[in-house]
Amino acid sequence: MMVAGVDGCKGGWVAFIVQLSTLVTSVELTELPLILKNKPADLTCLGIDIPIGLLDGSRACDKAARKLLGQPRGTSVFPAPCRAAIQSPTYNDASTVNKERAGTKLSVFTWGIVPKIREVDDAITPECQQWAFEVHPEVCFWAMAGGRPMAHRKKIPAGVDERLALLRTVFPDIERHLLNRPSGVGKDDLLDAAAAAWTALRLHREQSGQVCEPERDGRGLAAGIWD
Repeated sequence: MMVAGVDGCKGGWVAFIVQLSTLVTSVELTELPLILKNKPADLTCLGIDIPIGLLDGSRACDKAARKLLGQPRGTSVFPAPCRAAIQSPTYNDASTVNKERAGTKLSVFTWGIVPKIREVDDAITPECQQWAFEVHPEVCFWAMAGGRPMAHRKKIPAGVDERLALLRTVFPDIERHLLNRPSGVGKDDLLDAAAAAWTALRLHREQSGQVCEPERDGRGLAAGIWD
């Protein structure tokens, strides 16, 4: 049996996998929509770094995560788009739709991950959420550090070192994976996937919680972030 964390990357989706019996870890590129549609029999918990549960309005979990992390790390929690916006063909169209439905324009950063949001939204169901959960890596690292947000941005060397130091205590092979990561996977992508896997492991052990009470969207999907 295993748990895993996944993060979007240039190569598609990178999965950090943890075998429950041995805590041996592995890394691979995967097709997340296929996993959501056909759950592997040996997968018990999956942490996904992407907004799940799209509302016509701001999500309480995004606001709670930003408050939890404070500044400047809270800015890494992008407001999730409404479902109608992710079907729009251009950024301007999506931003207009989001303004009409949710009251705010869509940020350029959020637009950049819209293809990934759409992939997950098209595949996930409320039934999937019995084993597949939304996480945010900065919230995962916050919990890993005992309630302390990271001091540095994840894309600079100091930020990589800070996150790596935390992950090394739970996944001793993390540096080997970082050095031998698949093509199309950035350092930050792999570290984020590993953080998501750590939360998935905590979910399996019933040690994880949510940043606030989840909401339900029009399809019955829970909109909530786990730590």
